[in-house]
Amino acid sequence: MTKTLRLTQTFFAFAVCGAMSLSDDRTFAQGTGQTAHDHSGHGHADHGHADHGHSEHEHADHGHSDHGHAGEGLAFYLPEWNSMHFDDANKAAQHAATLKQLGCEVKQGSHAGHIDVTFRAAMWKELKVKDHNMAQQWATWLSQSGFDVSHSHADPAYFSGPEAVEFRMLNWKKTHGNGAANEQQFVTALRQIGCEVRLNSHDGHSDIAYRAPTWRAVHLADPMAAEQLIGWLNQNGFETHHSR
Repeated sequence: MTKTLRLTQTFFAFAVCGAMSLSDDRTFAQGTGQTAHDHSGHGHADHGHADHGHSEHEHADHGHSDHGHAGEGLAFYLPEWNSMHFDDANKAAQHAATLKQLGCEVKQGSHAGHIDVTFRAAMWKELKVKDHNMAQQWATWLSQSGFDVSHSHADPAYFSGPEAVEFRMLNWKKTHGNGAANEQQFVTALRQIGCEVRLNSHDGHSDIAYRAPTWRAVHLADPMAAEQLIGWLNQNGFETHHSR
């Protein structure tokens, strides 16, 4: 009963938020910036179905049949080669090995008495870990290594159900708020399904930016609820896919 009530409230929020005008939205370029799926810069390491809303449904390293929610996941991306300097050969080797395990392209070289580890992840990749603390540790490590990291959490109410809705938005999308009460409902709805959301408050209103750069899945109890969610997602710029 509690789960049904929460989902009902969520879809009420979807209906209200659907009235928000996103006509002035603009898409940002992708940011400058354990089971791994498949910028330019210079850092110095411390010496230490039915498709909806898109023409192609490309699922690199993604299976429709498995929508498990055990543990926690995050996504990372680094389209341009990035180099880090190491004075310790063992630390350089360990860093390179970890990057390779995550599925990154890695090159190593040495000059002027230190070792360069150069790497990139040209496509968004996903990393599954056992819990939130581990996800936070990985997010920090990846960010410090120059990656763009996406880390968010879906409401547990969406972890089970026969209707699976997948969605994705590669780039940040931004809308200007006007202080209306339904803006918070819009933000809550995005976060409940596992989107990454950023708020920037200024001049009496908030700018809302959101994305989901890898395919994410939520589960619903019946086809009508799934179609309502798909309609809301498409209206707000997401690619979607619906499977049973």
